Amino acid sequence: MAYFLWFGIVALIFALMHYFTELSGRQKGFISLLVALAVSGAIAYNISSNRERAQITQIELNYRQGKTILCGDVEVNASEFTYSEGTQSFVGNKGTPYYQQIFNARECR
Repeated sequence: MAYFLWFGIVALIFALMHYFTELSGRQKGFISLLVALAVSGAIAYNISSNRERAQITQIELNYRQGKTILCGDVEVNASEFTYSEGTQSFVGNKGTPYYQQIFNARECR
């Protein structure tokens, strides 16, 4: 819903330019297009970030519940890996074949 507010702001900027500036119609259209593209890009970035964050949260939840997670060709579980919240990655525990191997949670499924 807040995203529609931004398009309203773009329309307001266009209206202000239309009535209070001496720019040509082409210049006004170009400026409005640039602002609309910037707003659209920001919205797309936010949507993408939210999806990625939800995916990482789900992976972390599965790990904490004791489920096995697939990172590349390696099965990651709590007995062989530790989860680092700061870097959002799995680090191989000492005494396992995966010692010091690191898998980013973004790469896991």
